[in-house]
Amino acid sequence: MHRSAQPIALLVVAPPGVEHDDVFDGLRGRPDLRLVYATTLDEVDEALREERISVVIASPELPTASVSALLDRTAGRREELPTLVVRSRQAEEPSGWGQRGVGVLRCPLLPEALGRSVDVVLGREPA
Repeated sequence: MHRSAQPIALLVVAPPGVEHDDVFDGLRGRPDLRLVYATTLDEVDEALREERISVVIASPELPTASVSALLDRTAGRREELPTLVVRSRQAEEPSGWGQRGVGVLRCPLLPEALGRSVDVVLGREPA
């Protein structure tokens, strides 16, 4: 696995009051990654200004309209910023997400699926 001096920052966006459940456990345990959390678009803007975010991850609890607003917000700031969206099996997925290159992962996820997806997006060999 590729190790860098500084952990790679991943921005996790979830609605206010949502516990950061076991979906992110595999990422939290990795020394090469650092999770930055945001609950509002203002917090997303702040994180993008203050951190060198490499990947944005939308939590499964984030409503579809909020994911679309998040995509609009991040596209306006950093065109090349990869985004992974974790959705429940039945959640809707607007066709525009695919055109933006968004990766959609369906719950329930296998234990290391999110970590492997992050590695692929970063162009690294999966752990």
